[in-house]
Amino acid sequence: MNGQQNMNGPQRTGGRRRLGGRLVPVTAAVVLMAIVAGLIAVRALSGSAAASGTPGATPSASSPEARRQAAVGLAGLLAQSVTDRADVTGAAEDVRGCGPSLRQDARIFTRAASSRQHLLSRLATLPGRSLLPAAMLADLTSAWQASAQVDTDLAQWTQDNIARGCHGHGRSDAHLRASAIPEGRATLSKRAFAARWNPVARQYGLKTYQRSQL
Repeated sequence: MNGQQNMNGPQRTGGRRRLGGRLVPVTAAVVLMAIVAGLIAVRALSGSAAASGTPGATPSASSPEARRQAAVGLAGLLAQSVTDRADVTGAAEDVRGCGPSLRQDARIFTRAASSRQHLLSRLATLPGRSLLPAAMLADLTSAWQASAQVDTDLAQWTQDNIARGCHGHGRSDAHLRASAIPEGRATLSKRAFAARWNPVARQYGLKTYQRSQL
C-alpha cells in the first residue's frame, strides 16, 4: 500500500515537490503565485484610476472648463453693474433737468452705491477668480469702488436740490463737484477693464462691454 502511494502521489525531496516526474522547488511556486496576485491587484487599481477620469468628473482647478466657469461668474456680476449704470444715468438726467422724481432719484443713487459694494464683496469671493487676469480684476475693483463714491455724492447732491430747490444750484453744488474726482478714476478703470475683459468674453462667447455701459 505504501509502495503504491509513493509511486502515484507527489513526493517531497529536499524542499522540492515531485510533480509529473519533475522536481519543482516549493519556493518557486510561492513566488509565482505572488506575482500573479500582484498583477491582478495592479489591474484592479488601474481600473479605479480610469473610472475617476470619466466624463462628468469635477474639472481640475486649472482646467479650461474651470477658467470658463470663472469668466461666466464674472459676466453675471457685470450684468448687474450694467443695470445699475443705466438706472444712475437716468436719475442723473432727471436731477439735472429739475425733474419731478428727485426723491426717487436719490433712492436710486443710494441703492446703486449699495449695489456696487455688494458687487465688490462678490467679486472678492468669486469662485475661480485666481484663474482670471489679476490686472483685469484690479481694474474692475477700482472702477466699482470709484463708482460707489460717485453714486453716494450724487445722492447727496439730489438731497441738496430737494432741500433748497434745484434751479440755479446744480453746478455749484459741493457734492456734485466732489463726484468729479471719483468719476474720472472710474472712467479710466472701466476703460482699462473693458480692454482686458472683451478678449476673454469673446473666447468664451460672453457679452462684451464698452466703458460707458459699466
